[in-house]
Amino acid sequence: MKPSDIKRNPHPKMRYELTLTIHDAPGPFDSIEGTMQYEVADKRCSPENPISGTWNPPHVNVPFAFNRVADNVYTGTVYLDILEDEDYYGLGVCHWQMTFAIVGMKAKGAEFSPDVSSAKIVTNQPETTYFAKEIYKRPTVEGLSTGGVPLSDWIAKQPSKFFSTTLIAKERLE
Repeated sequence: MKPSDIKRNPHPKMRYELTLTIHDAPGPFDSIEGTMQYEVADKRCSPENPISGTWNPPHVNVPFAFNRVADNVYTGTVYLDILEDEDYYGLGVCHWQMTFAIVGMKAKGAEFSPDVSSAKIVTNQPETTYFAKEIYKRPTVEGLSTGGVPLSDWIAKQPSKFFSTTLIAKERLE
């Protein structure tokens, strides 16, 4: 299945406002963009690979925009039901589920990728991620995205060497 074959839900209802707050970054970001990552919940709705005998269920990344609402605070809207459940292969209905909302933050050639799971989105639990300030100042490889890490004793002992992001969602009914 090609991404162009996957249908969009014309009336998504499971809408959440995702707020990104950036704490103590060493400078501004050139761009901040979002991606909703979707996977099929039941892999058996897709064809079996005849060589390996395994399934490679389809997955799709759907972009979404962030808007700056204050210094270091951005919001974007994510939908848990933006893709249409359908029988794409004649093997039963493929049910889509959003697994993560991922943020792409770019600055001076460095890329940072905090994310939050759909489980935390629906329960309004914040996800705080830490990044080394040194990578912002001197990216190791331009275009390589750096995932953050949760708070650890090592980070807590040297907080001036890190900045963090917090993602939290709030349901928005239409």
